[in-house]
Amino acid sequence: MYKKPLQPRAIATENRFLDALNELLKDKSLGQLSIDEIAQHAQLTRGAFLKRFGSKKQALFVLWAFYCTRASEEMVTIANGLQDFACIEDACMHMSRRLEHIQTHAFSVNRAMHEDFQENLRIDPQTKKIFLDCVGLMRQVQKRFNLAHSASDAGAFAAAQLLITINYNYVLKAMPALPIDPQSRHKLIGDVVALALKA
Repeated sequence: MYKKPLQPRAIATENRFLDALNELLKDKSLGQLSIDEIAQHAQLTRGAFLKRFGSKKQALFVLWAFYCTRASEEMVTIANGLQDFACIEDACMHMSRRLEHIQTHAFSVNRAMHEDFQENLRIDPQTKKIFLDCVGLMRQVQKRFNLAHSASDAGAFAAAQLLITINYNYVLKAMPALPIDPQSRHKLIGDVVALALKA
């Protein structure tokens, strides 16, 4: 069973393994990676990896937790800055740009978690949490632009799903028809998300 490290040496060891895993996931799926490869890349031992995580999957889930924390913090920052936007479309365009940035930065772990979902048809609890955090952000956008009484909660869920899915699929190179120009692309996504929020 995984336990979060408390001692500086154990934290440093865990970080070396996670950095190695993240780096290797850029070129291979989790299934293609061996524990020996991860340990070798981290310049540590297989035994140390197993003692720390127990399995590759557990190491992936720990790495994913860091991404989820970052994504949730980003949503709090966006929510705190909503007053800076004159219209809902501009706010949604900004959210799209920020989400693509963090998805690109953490592409390898996003792809590995997607592979885990396809293999097990199970949504990780941390994935559910960041999706619900995004829904919460959408509700704040509705409130900020005076849509709270006219728009539905279903609109907040739909907007969150669109924002996450369109950007993820673009980063995955699964939506090549979207505009290559970032300004045009995020304007298009922002306008679609804004429409969903008004529904």
